[in-house]
Amino acid sequence: MARLVQLTRPKEAVHLVEVELRAPLRGEVLVRVEACALGQLDWNLLTLDAPPRLPLVPGHEAVGVVEAVGPGATLRPGERVLVTPLAGSCGTCAACRGHDARHCPQVAWRGMHADGALGTHLLAAESALVALELPVGMAPLPEVLPVELAANLAVCGGSLWTAMGAVRALHLVQPSKVAVFGVGGVGHLVVQVARALGHTVFATDADPERMALGARLGAQPLGPQVDAAVVCTPSTQALQQAVRLLRGGGRLALTGTSPTGRVDLAVADLVWRGLTLTTGLLGTRDDLDEGLALLFAGKVQPSVERIGLAEVPAKLWSLRDLGFPGRLVVLPG
Repeated sequence: MARLVQLTRPKEAVHLVEVELRAPLRGEVLVRVEACALGQLDWNLLTLDAPPRLPLVPGHEAVGVVEAVGPGATLRPGERVLVTPLAGSCGTCAACRGHDARHCPQVAWRGMHADGALGTHLLAAESALVALELPVGMAPLPEVLPVELAANLAVCGGSLWTAMGAVRALHLVQPSKVAVFGVGGVGHLVVQVARALGHTVFATDADPERMALGARLGAQPLGPQVDAAVVCTPSTQALQQAVRLLRGGGRLALTGTSPTGRVDLAVADLVWRGLTLTTGLLGTRDDLDEGLALLFAGKVQPSVERIGLAEVPAKLWSLRDLGFPGRLVVLPG
């Protein structure tokens, strides 16, 4: 019997349910969830008039252990896996063939088009999971993860992957000056990734507590012109401020999203100043591996608040005001 957090009606509170999950089908895996991170994407789902499917389990990034596998699966019971936001794709289009499934026309996102990991167990296609491989020379992970490590790994499937992808998408020349707008779940990781790669980081946030978090992580207040910027908030004002701060030829990566967000930029800024606009949603598999290496080396330390499954229905509403410092992580056990 699995305990899941479920959304059954649009714009209503989620609630806990107990269900009997079926056995994994061909190519599927049953995962016992050790930790599941919650973020702005999960809150965005709750604001939709018509979610892609109902009922639906939120939770788009997690870490867990394989408990059972269906026919044809190559993972083995006992293996630890990352649950990423990518729940599925066609596997045959140009994007999929180029190992870039996030841009597949038929991409399915976890916690939106497919059930997420916010519960004790998850059924998922094996192709949507990433076996957790440790750096060479590192001791094996214990059978039962320490609470802190489980929470830190939970943010790797989407948040750290996105942070790493966003910084790499800037194609920075070392050392560069990088501005980060929004020091929330992804933003505080962008600050750490950029600094770990040798760049000088400036950060700003409308929330004093998140601003203080950025300072503790080594970010300086916004000041001089910068080479690149990562906007981790859907705020139009932050986007426009980032454009003003960029030098000619600078690069701008967007990671913040909302159902109603809009890009409002002067074409002259992009053309005459030679600015490049890109996005940082997830990244390549190499980006994920590099992000995990930084985590295991202690160069990236997610800031997390840990809660139990029963606390989710009430705590999830704290995300409506664009969250809080760091990441909310649910420990189902």
